[in-house]
Amino acid sequence: MKGIDSFEDKLLESSEFIKKASKTLLSNIGKIIALFVFVLMLALTFTDISFLGLFTEDFASSLLLLITSSYIIYFSLEDAGEKYGEETEIFKKSCERYNELRSKVSGSDIDSLREFCREYSKRDFEYRRKNFLFSKGLSENDLQKYEKGEISGKRIARHFKRYNALKPVVLTPRTLLSWGRSSSRSELENPERRKIPILLLKLIPSTVCMTVTLSVMLSAKDGLTPTDVLNGILKLSALPLVGFKGYSAGYSYVKQSVSLFLETKANILDDFLNKHKAALPNNF
Repeated sequence: MKGIDSFEDKLLESSEFIKKASKTLLSNIGKIIALFVFVLMLALTFTDISFLGLFTEDFASSLLLLITSSYIIYFSLEDAGEKYGEETEIFKKSCERYNELRSKVSGSDIDSLREFCREYSKRDFEYRRKNFLFSKGLSENDLQKYEKGEISGKRIARHFKRYNALKPVVLTPRTLLSWGRSSSRSELENPERRKIPILLLKLIPSTVCMTVTLSVMLSAKDGLTPTDVLNGILKLSALPLVGFKGYSAGYSYVKQSVSLFLETKANILDDFLNKHKAALPNNF
């Protein structure tokens, strides 16, 4: 038993160490990138630098391979960053609160939730229109005068054109009760209809990368010198920077954007549940 307990303690310690190391790495990515570039430039200071022509065969092939590799690395590490972001306390607490409130909405509440969503969208739209006018130093009286032709001007016309172009944000029960940012117009829309197009779109980056890698023909370089090695390092130097950026972007996206989105939906559901309960006959 002692051996098992000791093994579990070591696993927990290792897990905590990995979390701390990852947190330290993420919080110091800017410094790491700056240091990496400084060391690279320090090495390049003692070499002669020249630039290849932009339309040469070597430049085009190298650029295509680097771009393809950077896309693969960026999106792979962005996904890894998202997975790590899901382990943060902020995201976990947002998930717990959202799931708790979502589970309180029953099938009999859907009609009331639809009406609530409609009213919420209406109030939100009115708020954004008024806020837009206020931010431009205008009022609804100015809008009425503009429509009557009592005031004019290019700047005024441009502001009111943008004002009239504002559209309400459509809020539906599906939006509030589903995890992702659903693009369906109704919770009754069959997801099977959109499955194939979505899968095909997701395959486009992989297809492009596969096309590039299959078209590449490699041949060994003769007589490699330290300068050739340094040139190779310089060409590849952008890839770890892209990887760091991708990992950081994925982590920040989940920790900040997704967590905030879940909190917002949880707050709206909480508002609905409170108003819905207050409207029930047994809650006088």
